[in-house]
Amino acid sequence: MNHGISQIINNLKTANIAGKEKTTFGFSKFRKSILDKLSDLGFIGSVKITGNAPIQYIEVELAYDGDNKPRISGVQQLSKYSRRVYGSYREAHQVKNGYGALLVSTPKGVLTDKEVRTQKIGGEFLFKIW
Repeated sequence: MNHGISQIINNLKTANIAGKEKTTFGFSKFRKSILDKLSDLGFIGSVKITGNAPIQYIEVELAYDGDNKPRISGVQQLSKYSRRVYGSYREAHQVKNGYGALLVSTPKGVLTDKEVRTQKIGGEFLFKIW
């Protein structure tokens, strides 16, 4: 599961640095939920599923500012395959004074730090993005 998270983080960072317009990932519901949340936050553009079932892909359109600067400036992975990081809603602090987000895997799906605090739910802290 966390191998998918590190793949998402690395592909998004390198595609932004290279100035690409789109990047693709192998389909899984967990990856789709993470990418949908990043799209809702404005870090990436649209997310589409391509291909026919059993072999499907997630196509992600990358987002840039007006001067072609990537919207993702940094990412820090918290939970790794060798070390899972869990926490309560009290430990889910703002990232970069609200300019970033902490993504948390909860029983209600993948949520941001703000949503976790309002719903008072804990879970696995996946990564910080800003």
